[in-house]
Amino acid sequence: MLIGSQADGAWLCGFPYVQHRAQLELLAVPVWRGQPLYQSYLISTAGRGATSLDQLRGDIHAFSDPDSNSGYLVTAAELARSEERPDQFFKQSFFTYSHFNVVRAVASGLAQSGSVDGYVYEVLKETNPELTGATEIVRPSEWFGFPPIVAPTSALAGEKSAVLRQALLDMHTSPAGRLVLDMLRLDKFESEPPALFASIEDNWDRVRELS
Repeated sequence: MLIGSQADGAWLCGFPYVQHRAQLELLAVPVWRGQPLYQSYLISTAGRGATSLDQLRGDIHAFSDPDSNSGYLVTAAELARSEERPDQFFKQSFFTYSHFNVVRAVASGLAQSGSVDGYVYEVLKETNPELTGATEIVRPSEWFGFPPIVAPTSALAGEKSAVLRQALLDMHTSPAGRLVLDMLRLDKFESEPPALFASIEDNWDRVRELS
């Protein structure tokens, strides 16, 4: 929708931003717990006690989306370092197309483990502790650039993009904006360079080299 100019802006995962960076403008990045960064979590059913990806070999594994950094690419890149692919490492894997549904799949036993956005998981711990309580964190990943707000790079989008960017950057200064940020468990939005997402591009390169 962004590339086809059907949308003026979107909150997008860092992976599709990297994939289509020439056609997308970086407007603002959320700040969570004091930094514009987040992690991918490997999770498993509660009580399992696994502490590494290697201990999940042969699992039925839930991913969120093939275009998700935290819900797919991070795990696929870690496997690629050992020259393995998810279809080789796991007994079976599937996409839930929602980080929430990854947690649901693992909590219900539909999957034995999963790859999920750490920010989403931490918010769910507050809002749905019964669900996350049926799972446990195997390990968090390194830190990555937080999913950004982006807009099309087309000339027609320029003025709207500028207004949207400023509204995001000023959000924490108004009561209404502060209320929205509190609901999202975010501190504020800030400007960040595209280099914030370089580690995601590195992982993408690693996975492509193996395929």
